[in-house]
Amino acid sequence: MTEDDVRGCLAAGCGSAKEVKAACGMQPGCGSCTKRLYGLISEHRTASELVDALTGGPLPLEVVPADPAAPPAPAAPQTWPQPIAGEDATAAA
Repeated sequence: MTEDDVRGCLAAGCGSAKEVKAACGMQPGCGSCTKRLYGLISEHRTASELVDALTGGPLPLEVVPADPAAPPAPAAPQTWPQPIAGEDATAAA
């Protein structure tokens, strides 16, 4: 298992050492990699919290329609200047 494997598991949603170990298929062994695993998890959490703090939190998910029938209609063109209600349009020019 490499650090990139661990980072991939963290990016995919694993949030604990137990979840990362299960997702990456780690087998019990000498335990020398466990300390580094906890360090990578801590780095990921710190980075995620920093991004959330800078951007105002995670963005809400938006529902995408299953079948977007047509693009949104264009906005109606505006003509300037618009006459004020009760005013003669030719007087403004």
